[in-house]
Amino acid sequence: MRLTVVMLIGAAGLAGCTPSNPARSVVPSYDDYTRRLLQLSADQNGDGRIDQWTYLDGNRPLRGEADTDADGRIDRWEYFDADGRLSMVGSSSRGDGVEDTWSSTTATAAGETQIARSSRRDRVHDRLEYYKGPALVRTEDDTNEDGLIDKWDRYDGTVLREVAFDMTFSKGRPDRRTAYDARGQFIGVEVDPDGDGTFVAAPGQPEKPRSPGVTK
Repeated sequence: MRLTVVMLIGAAGLAGCTPSNPARSVVPSYDDYTRRLLQLSADQNGDGRIDQWTYLDGNRPLRGEADTDADGRIDRWEYFDADGRLSMVGSSSRGDGVEDTWSSTTATAAGETQIARSSRRDRVHDRLEYYKGPALVRTEDDTNEDGLIDKWDRYDGTVLREVAFDMTFSKGRPDRRTAYDARGQFIGVEVDPDGDGTFVAAPGQPEKPRSPGVTK
């Protein structure tokens, strides 16, 4: 979609010219006083109905919206950084026009792609997913909807290797975790009773759980 935005901005300079395909022409909107470009509207599929809107500050894109399946509802949202680069793309998991999923276009320091989700569909993120390529590597969840992460899952390929919890639901860091081996079988439970980041075998455990990277 970044290419589309660039194409729309370029087309704005041609406003007033006769388009070769009127059904797919771009319509610019300007500030009445400053004449600064504010919006570009376009019919991308040529059906005679506007289905893409790009909001701008002059030639710098601020955000975009699109109805990609021509059902009359927005299903793609684009957000740009201060330099006009596409930074995040929003979507509707149910295709009903309610934005509830956001994909970052830039990788984290660990080379992961982040996807944020709103399970309540109220635009408040309560789940973060991190991918390397197509593989899900870890997740973070706010299970009690208080704005703090309280559950962390870690994967190795398709196998869940570790689940960690903040049992206080107030610290935003784990104090209990369950480990699984490379086959997804239970290893044991560790706890951090002092909250200092040092985990020990939970009471009743026969031995300290092996590292999730160690198998039988």
